[in-house]
Amino acid sequence: MAVAHLYGLKPAATDAPRAPRMFVEPEDFASVADLARSIAGVERACIRLQDEETGEMRIAFFPALPGVADIPPTLLPNGRGLSQMDGPSLTQEMAAAGLPDLAFWAGFALKSPNGRVLGVLGLMDATHRHLPEAVLQQLNQLAGILSVGIGMAASVIRVLARQTLGVIEDVAEVEEGAASPALTGLMRYASGRLPSSAEAMAMRIAGLADLSDGALLLTPPAKAILYTHGFRLSNPQGMKLPEPDAVPEPEPEAFRPMARLRIGEVHHDIARDEETDKFAFRITGSGQDWVLLDNGLEEGWPEMAAEIIKRTRNATFDYVRMHMIHKRDADMPAGEFLYDLYGMEWSVRGSPAMAEARGADGVWRAFEAGDIAADAPRDFSARAAFTAIPGLAERIAADVHEWSKRIAAGSEITPVFG
Repeated sequence: MAVAHLYGLKPAATDAPRAPRMFVEPEDFASVADLARSIAGVERACIRLQDEETGEMRIAFFPALPGVADIPPTLLPNGRGLSQMDGPSLTQEMAAAGLPDLAFWAGFALKSPNGRVLGVLGLMDATHRHLPEAVLQQLNQLAGILSVGIGMAASVIRVLARQTLGVIEDVAEVEEGAASPALTGLMRYASGRLPSSAEAMAMRIAGLADLSDGALLLTPPAKAILYTHGFRLSNPQGMKLPEPDAVPEPEPEAFRPMARLRIGEVHHDIARDEETDKFAFRITGSGQDWVLLDNGLEEGWPEMAAEIIKRTRNATFDYVRMHMIHKRDADMPAGEFLYDLYGMEWSVRGSPAMAEARGADGVWRAFEAGDIAADAPRDFSARAAFTAIPGLAERIAADVHEWSKRIAAGSEITPVFG
């Protein structure tokens, strides 16, 4: 539970959130820093690594500078390679950072092959120095070599992801169901491979992935889990899922339960046909035929739940019954009652055996209410609204849909394995 809270899967705060882990440390490249110092003839070097997506930063000085946690933003590379060391503001920034007085600083950007900034290789000295163009070129080349080394270290993490995936797949072969499809899919994604259809579905149910324009995208909690453990996504923009082949409408027996949806106190089995990616539902334990859904995971669980609400109950009638207001203070003839629904008024009179409703046109119209109990006046008056107000269902359809989604937001979805 604490891990779920940490990554945002549960709405509970944690007193000590875990910091993201950068598995590539600047100290791993101490020999490169020493070589840069030797080429430039300066007294100290630093390597600062950063992750633009998570905001994580690591820095190390060679030799070490205890107590210095970062360098001023002014010292970061600006495209020229050599920073200008003048102005009182820089002196103040250096003092605030705990750096000693510097007369020389050179910063070289570290970048991935696609241009993403990985960090900076910095050189510093208390004595002013002038580096010839040839030396600057050598240091630029060294920064490029360091960038490759950092990228290779990240590639090793992907290799580890594939090895971990192999272990999970072998466990699944020994005992079917022993390995979670959601975990298998997440590790396959981290390995740079497309999860299977079933794995992608399990990831989406678990809240680890979403589907957008046909692409499988990790959710922020899933990214946080991978990034915390050092995994760098090979394709942060998502993975395109293959277009499903056109196949006939699935037969009811083609469905197998893959999730259970609870709306209020009613449980529904949710099934998916692997071939068509169609979804269907039925009341849990009813043994009834599967009912096809128009919505799927592309639209999201709230839309699917809202559709089930509208298919299993008269949502429009329930909406009117819940939201209408009996205007008790209105001056009405004996036996007549006035109701209002967001500015739409109607009157009702009679009994379930002989019921009449009147709308804005002032005409009394009879309506059928024989199935309504005599002690259910709100049901009786809500039924009257549909006779008194022409096109009421169409006029409030959007409101009913949003209301159904609000009810659906309180539903619970759990995967069904096996």
